[in-house]
Amino acid sequence: MQDLILGIDIGTTGTKCTIYAFDGSIAATAYQEYPMIHPNPGWAEQDPERWWQAVKDNLQACFKRKEIDNNRIAVIGISCTNAVVIVDEKGNPLYNAIGLHDQRATEQVEWLEEHVGSERIGKSSANRLAKGSFALPTLRWLIDNRPELIAKCRNFLLPSGYIIQKLTGEFSINRPRMDLTLLSDIYHGEWDMEIVRLAQIPERILPKGYASTQIVGEVTEMAAKLTGLRKGTPITAGSIDTVAATIGAGAVNQGDFALTVGSSGRICYISDKPIDDRRLLNIHSAYEEQYVIVQSTDNAGISLRWYRDVFGKALIQQAEAEGKKIYEYIDEIAENAGVGAGGIIYLPYLSGEKSPIWNPYARGVFFNIGLNSDLGCFARAVLEGVAYSIKDCQNLVIKETNKQDYIPIGGGIANSRFWCQIFADVLGCPILQLKSNETETLGDMIIAAQAVNIKEIPYDFGKTMAKSGTMLYPNPANAAFYQERYIKYKKIYNNLIDCF
Repeated sequence: MQDLILGIDIGTTGTKCTIYAFDGSIAATAYQEYPMIHPNPGWAEQDPERWWQAVKDNLQACFKRKEIDNNRIAVIGISCTNAVVIVDEKGNPLYNAIGLHDQRATEQVEWLEEHVGSERIGKSSANRLAKGSFALPTLRWLIDNRPELIAKCRNFLLPSGYIIQKLTGEFSINRPRMDLTLLSDIYHGEWDMEIVRLAQIPERILPKGYASTQIVGEVTEMAAKLTGLRKGTPITAGSIDTVAATIGAGAVNQGDFALTVGSSGRICYISDKPIDDRRLLNIHSAYEEQYVIVQSTDNAGISLRWYRDVFGKALIQQAEAEGKKIYEYIDEIAENAGVGAGGIIYLPYLSGEKSPIWNPYARGVFFNIGLNSDLGCFARAVLEGVAYSIKDCQNLVIKETNKQDYIPIGGGIANSRFWCQIFADVLGCPILQLKSNETETLGDMIIAAQAVNIKEIPYDFGKTMAKSGTMLYPNPANAAFYQERYIKYKKIYNNLIDCF
């Protein structure tokens, strides 16, 4: 009796594996955190073996803790963050994965401007030429700086493709991920071989492309022994974590919005065509003839994690003294600080920023610190600053649609009713706090169900699940205050551009 689906999400700071029943309830889940690697200033790497180890550990924990029969899992879906890893013929990494926060490829962007042209790239990909966010500059950096590794490279892969290879032995990339390489034609879902040639990317390192709902392969005997999965379990090509989270939140029809705040923050709009604005990210959905328009802020949950780590000793001691969990305690002191964080305004540009400013040199700012500023003021400033950055993104596409009735919100933020309320007040829009914050793995489950035609789980199953969420409405006084404060937020950045 196959009545379960496994969703795997490979994130920037951790991997989650969740096993779902067909009604959307969670049968088992496990999460493992890992650090980013910063070997040089502006560099951001990850160890691909940590992804694989996390998957193995999580699955073993799920099977043992809940005593789940692996024969019940019908199909596996997978999503991932953005990180490029080159692998050899056996699928072993030749170099650490280079992540979305990485800023090393400045010279490569300039070279691509000269030899390919941002206009030519944009015409095919509907995206801008930039480092970090897209695979092409990263691949050029590896070609220029580690040619001996490129000579050994079988394929470049993204995290989902790396884990799929470990599980099935197949090398692959899904169509939404292809869109963020700058090497594919977003309108046809194929590699743009002219750009590949102009950019001097070896054709042999391109992985085979698949639609998100296609089956790439099945769990091998070796992978089954290492993970506890059943040999022969089918695995889909998967999608970008953002696309999976949007589907998990129920945003699947034209005009729908969804907000996901995990390590990064993404507010997404569903469209029937790419939008011609290079401040946006255009990605094909997991579903045909549908696009996800993404506005992404890099340091959302990462900002809160940074705050936790920097001020951790004092925070943890006090939280433990009061018998509270660390994030619960942060919410409490932030709420006590009051609207406006005691005057502090935070710009969450810890490693540069994507949408809408696209400035890799921008850095985080705490503005207007005073003698009254305490840990709570800094905490609230972080929460408000991330919300301002999302509002900055939202304004890019608000003209494309009618005023949104509500925005579903998922990711780690869904654990905090307080932070969700701040988003409602800053965005001036009702926020649907989803009951489950696991929108990525839920989306993986829904996409995987389409791949094997599980009729109990339709393409818009996320909308059904969202109905159990809690609607939070903007406080009119707070919304008015934040509108004024947002203007100051924008002014601070504009006045500091030349200082970064």
